[in-house]
Amino acid sequence: MPDPGSSETGSKVSDPQHSQKLLRVLRTFWQEHSFHDALLVVDGEELPVQKNILAASSPYIRTKLNYNPPKEDGSTYRIELQGVSMAIMKQILDYVFSGEITLSEDTIQDMVQASDLLLMTDLKSLCCQFLERCITAENCIGIRLFSLHYCLYHVHYAATEFLQTHFRDVALTEEFRELPPDRLCEVLAMEKLNVGNEKHILEAVVRWFSHDPEIRRVHMKEVMSVVWLQGLEQSYLREQAMGEPLMREVIREYCQPVLGDGQLQGEALLAAFKPRGYSECIVIAGGEDRKNRKPTAVTRCMCPLYDNNRRAWIELQPMSIARLSHGVVAAEGFLFVLGGTDEHNTVLDSGEKYDPDSNAWSPIPAMLQARQNFGVVELDGLIYVLGGENGVMELTSVEVFDPHFSTWKMQTSMTMVRKIGCYAVMNKKIYAMGGGSYGKLFDSVECFDPKTQQWTGLCPLKERSFDYIREFRRSTGTWHRTKPMLPTDLSKTACAALRIANCRLFRLQLSQGMFRIRL
Repeated sequence: MPDPGSSETGSKVSDPQHSQKLLRVLRTFWQEHSFHDALLVVDGEELPVQKNILAASSPYIRTKLNYNPPKEDGSTYRIELQGVSMAIMKQILDYVFSGEITLSEDTIQDMVQASDLLLMTDLKSLCCQFLERCITAENCIGIRLFSLHYCLYHVHYAATEFLQTHFRDVALTEEFRELPPDRLCEVLAMEKLNVGNEKHILEAVVRWFSHDPEIRRVHMKEVMSVVWLQGLEQSYLREQAMGEPLMREVIREYCQPVLGDGQLQGEALLAAFKPRGYSECIVIAGGEDRKNRKPTAVTRCMCPLYDNNRRAWIELQPMSIARLSHGVVAAEGFLFVLGGTDEHNTVLDSGEKYDPDSNAWSPIPAMLQARQNFGVVELDGLIYVLGGENGVMELTSVEVFDPHFSTWKMQTSMTMVRKIGCYAVMNKKIYAMGGGSYGKLFDSVECFDPKTQQWTGLCPLKERSFDYIREFRRSTGTWHRTKPMLPTDLSKTACAALRIANCRLFRLQLSQGMFRIRL
């Protein structure tokens, strides 16, 4: 028997099921109305609850309790909530005690409003994931407006991307026909609408006009101002001018610059050219200049599908700081460059953001730790930076950046130091693979689940190596060889895929002399 008075340190042990067991018992207490010490008043109905459980789950209720503590006269404490129905509140309480909730398209708006009121960010996040899965041509306009009102920024971004990609389908829906003029103009002004031909924009406008011609006629000048008339072919307009009355009226009143002597030609037409749509581009930023062996701030993009013939690199605005061994990632329509080293070999904690619509860089808040040779990925609109080194030591730490609130916070560290590794996102999880430490190469693989905030080890790679591609097959949980990397003359750069409006690419190509104009 050990001596009770001994100072020898004991071993800490734990039960991994303890929290779940405790939660199940607390749920039983709630269902049986046992040990309650307060009444939750919703819609005039009373529901027995436990104050400490509610306070732990909702910062809003915790604040109410702090500012209005229970009386000492023994009376039952009442917590009154407005703006939430009893049916929704019961679902939320069931979620509090189980971590599970059933969401539906019929109740999702009420659930978002309630989680927003109660400041329950975890529940609000689940609602966001559900809303993203629900986006269709019939509802994307409504979801886009709703998500903006409740600051669901990633949902708003997803709905906007869907609208741009599937505009021709969206333009046939009831939501589109019901748009007020200002909202319609905002949609039609989007450069990334995937229409291929401006005639689809004009036809969408006429359908919207026909929904209520008498009321909407006074708004047509404003609406038609965002249609690129020079993108409409004369033969198409002449054909349509012989068609149905409202189309004839729109062409007669607003399309004469195209049909008459005002039609632009040659350089004037190119100067006004605004092709709709977008291209998925490969953007490279920074790296090492092969000539002087120093970090560079150069930024370029190549768009294989948009520029299939030339496959040329287009020069973009360079970064404000030359970087090497940095991280590059695309998130929410922007390109983010983080950390690395500068020309003085200083490890950086700074970062900057590239806006493809303005072709300009702007600074973002510094990371919590300076680092180089690290991993960076995007998941659900958040940016994760992982591992690397800071010039003194190698790192296991992980940081998360929220682009909408411009804030960094620490996340669960990896199980081992890892630099120059490979990082990827699949099925809402982050995978860290390979890399090395102090000259030793790794074959290890670990996976991070944001829901549990835990790292889990997986099947190791086939070999320890740099500069290669392997395919991981989820069905078998094994790694397989695939095609080797393409050769490149770029040195130590970093890249990401970014969606850029075709009209922006065209302007850049025109300014860089990539077109030869014949009059």
